[in-house]
Amino acid sequence: MVENLNKKILFIINGLGYGGAETHLLRLSNALLLKGWNVSLLTLTDNLSLEDELDSSIKHYKINLNKKFKLINNLRAVIKIVKLEQPTIIHSHLFQSNVLSRFIKFFNSKIKIVNTTHCVYDNENILGLSPYVIYKLTKNWVNFHTAVSKESLHYLIEKKSIKNKKSLHIVNGLIVEAYKKTKIVQPNKVFRWLSIGRLIPVKNYKSLIIACKNLINKSNKFQLDIAGEGFEKSMLEELIKENKLEKYVRLIGISDNVPKLLSNYNAFVISSNSEGLPMVLLEAMASSLPVVSTNVGEISSILKASKGGYVVEPKNTIELSQIMYNVMKLNNEELKVLGKNNLTYVKEKFDINTIVNNWIKIYNM
Repeated sequence: MVENLNKKILFIINGLGYGGAETHLLRLSNALLLKGWNVSLLTLTDNLSLEDELDSSIKHYKINLNKKFKLINNLRAVIKIVKLEQPTIIHSHLFQSNVLSRFIKFFNSKIKIVNTTHCVYDNENILGLSPYVIYKLTKNWVNFHTAVSKESLHYLIEKKSIKNKKSLHIVNGLIVEAYKKTKIVQPNKVFRWLSIGRLIPVKNYKSLIIACKNLINKSNKFQLDIAGEGFEKSMLEELIKENKLEKYVRLIGISDNVPKLLSNYNAFVISSNSEGLPMVLLEAMASSLPVVSTNVGEISSILKASKGGYVVEPKNTIELSQIMYNVMKLNNEELKVLGKNNLTYVKEKFDINTIVNNWIKIYNM
């Protein structure tokens, strides 16, 4: 039994848009409420698509930074919120929020600051500095730093951006019971693939679309739906049109009910060039879906452990189309085994009821 000290916690995150970090924060907040914690939230932008999922008992403070990093201009308002809430713990997610929480620590040393990193920073910079450098310069203003993937934690430690003894790899959690089993493939019917993510270069949906073009040469009884929005949408729509794939590939936008969406498909595919431990992977596994993914982040080790999917090298459209075809050739019983393996694994390793106790241990340190 994890000791509950009834502490007050303030979460800080950039926004509540559709994303793995945001979804995880909502689940963690609700899990803490059930354990008697006093929870409040501060968001820093007007991207609040998931706000309706926030429990009504959580006080939500909003500061709109207009998607720009205006830390100094808004620090006074933030300090006022902290004085009003008087949290004993501030737990922030994502880079901007993490840095903001460290400035709060500078003004109030008694507050315990916990930061969480959700990705690896590739060629990013703020005011000409790498996030790793900024973390390194301010690491004395944080009590504990976690990362959702082993890869992102490795880079933080390697670049001396965090203190090794005050850091830990803690995975995102999900409510496994909220997800339904996948639909059964009917003989001679279309095999339905799903991918979920922002339409941005790192997700490499261009390669996935080209893989579908290759896949038609093996079988035309499939459909791929890509759920998400992003600045590459027009380019991807044109790519689909140029390759005459309108019948096979659809961009279906953002879904406000991911568990329901997942229940309508036969398998899940990830084509990213880079990932940590994507929430959509865990959600697909919780929905008993077989998974095909590029070999990035922790995905390979997860699927190897679960025995519920296959990996291919990033940007290899030929290999991706071949593995997708191999999965499509499996019979229903073989697909069910892969899906069941994934469900069993996420129940054991990623259920929010287990993950929340890991967080409470850190909060109570």
